[in-house]
Formats: sequence, structure tokens, C-alpha cells
Amino acid sequence: MIKKKIFIIGFIVVLLLILLGLMYANITGNDSDEGFVFKLSNEAGFYNITVDELKARIDGESDDNFIIVDIRDDASYDEGHISWAINIPLNELGYRVFSLDKSKDIIVYCFTGVTSEVACQVLVNAGFKDVYDMIGGIKAWDYAIETSDGRVDI
Repeated sequence: MIKKKIFIIGFIVVLLLILLGLMYANITGNDSDEGFVFKLSNEAGFYNITVDELKARIDGESDDNFIIVDIRDDASYDEGHISWAINIPLNELGYRVFSLDKSKDIIVYCFTGVTSEVACQVLVNAGFKDVYDMIGGIKAWDYAIETSDGRVDI
């Protein structure tokens, strides 16, 4: 009987600790609240952009309010990147993030579009509001790419 009471009390204590932890963590995903914020994938704080949408923005003369960031390593960037993209490898993004202009849209890509989501979250956590993840990464880019020696490969 005593073991059963101890088990029930322990169970209640664990439940209370979990509830208090969830209240502190603020699962709502609201950025304006204090505390640690868990964000669901559809509330990540950044947007997706397709390859075609990015190409249209690059070709459009009326919109130059964006920065394209290639988060791949230097060698991959040198082999071929989207024209006008700057290279900030993911492992350097944390301390180079403040060199980016927060008033511009930040469009991020990687090789396949997976690690760029991590980079987008880093940017959102650093206070950037208009962050875009290019779906599919450079692998999905069916347009010309530029190499670091100035060649343009089609």
C-alpha cells in the first residue's frame, strides 16, 4: 500500500514538473513572449522560395532588396554558385550573421535544401524577419551558375 502511494505521489510530481516546464517553454511559438520557444515546422519563422521564384527576383529590375547566401563550404561555392550569392559557410554563420543587412530579404541555399533550414532558423533567432529557404538547394537550380574564376556554366 505504501509503495502504491509513493508511486502515485511520484507520478503527480513528474506530471507537475512536465506541466511547469511546458508553461516555461511556451509551446505557442509566439516570438514576443519570453522564455524558450519551441517552433513547429509550419511556425519556423522563415519562408520557402522556389528556384523559379528566386530566378524571377534576380531577373526583375524593380526588386533588389535581397541578399542571397550560399551556406556551403568554400570549395563547393568555388565550383559553382548562383550569381550575386555571397558565401557564408554554415559553421561561420553564427558569428558572421551580423554583417548582413536586416532590412533586406535573406535568401539562403545549400546543396539540397536541408541544412539551409538550419541556417534560416539561425537567422530568425538572430532577429532577421524576412528569411527565405530556397527549396531543393543548388541541386534544383536549373539556371546558369557562376564559378569563382568568373566562368558561367549553363
